[in-house]
Amino acid sequence: MEWHSLMKPASILIVLVLVVAVAGGVAAQETPLNVVATTTLVADVAAQIGGDLVVVSSLLPPDTDTHAYQFTPQDVARVSQADLLLVVGAGYETFLGRLLESAGEIPSVVVSEGVAILPVHAEDDETTAGEPLGVLGQGLVCEGEEDEAAHDGVEHHDHAHGVCDPHVWMDPANVMIWAENIAAAFAAVDPINADVYRANAVAYIAELEALDAELRALVETLPRERRMLVTNHVALNYFAHAYDFDIVATVLPGVSTGAELSPQALIELVELLRAQSVPVIFAEVTANLQLAQLAAQEAGVTLVADLYTEALSDAGGPAATYIDFMRHNTRTIVEALGE
Repeated sequence: MEWHSLMKPASILIVLVLVVAVAGGVAAQETPLNVVATTTLVADVAAQIGGDLVVVSSLLPPDTDTHAYQFTPQDVARVSQADLLLVVGAGYETFLGRLLESAGEIPSVVVSEGVAILPVHAEDDETTAGEPLGVLGQGLVCEGEEDEAAHDGVEHHDHAHGVCDPHVWMDPANVMIWAENIAAAFAAVDPINADVYRANAVAYIAELEALDAELRALVETLPRERRMLVTNHVALNYFAHAYDFDIVATVLPGVSTGAELSPQALIELVELLRAQSVPVIFAEVTANLQLAQLAAQEAGVTLVADLYTEALSDAGGPAATYIDFMRHNTRTIVEALGE
């Protein structure tokens, strides 16, 4: 597990000094680690690993579209006071560079390090979807991460994700890697409780393995020829890769919900839906549904806008934990395509 500064290269030494200082101090104190995660998904996994030894908060609230997030002064204050910051990585958090310019140097961990990264499934992308580009942190650096590391204070909207699809959590196998990375990070900062973190990770990974088996059994009830996914934006590549679905198309051409669709592209999408006899367009609960509704209406297909892709639901919702999140999404997809 490697520590990341997410700041200027010249600042790496300072961050390492901070990490050592935090590790020495926390080991001797009784107060829980103050951990900030960028998303509710990462925060939930971190809470499972840390238990009572950590206090985890999410930078983004539930039911939030990360792609539309704008940080506040309160967010800057929370991050500046954290013992540790957990980020998805792979270029996902396009806001992170500017946030850390304001918050200062925070010991940070990219939880997706070690995950095989899939390419964005876009019409103008010649890379075959489903073939990993490489392993994050092992020779593969996504363009968004380069921007964060450079920290030039400029947000590069056109290249934030590059060809990397950062939605790695849509496959539970990747969240198992998250669990291992988070346990290692907590153990490095709080070595006295290292065995507890590792044991919690082992237990949680066992839950994720059971979840994966459950989801596979559910998907098997759906005939292979009906496993066709059309989504509002690129978010289900890892799900499709793990559970043998075909990504037919997306309404918006990219990983961001802020992408735009030209009139000609909309016409081509409708023609494709008709030609492929696609029964459903899936959209997330936080989506602007205008284009998806228009495409569904013109193609004569059903629009199901009940997926959670970027964040968990609130505590009373159907996706309050990562495990509930995956169950809800898989059941929604299988039931809609099975009708």
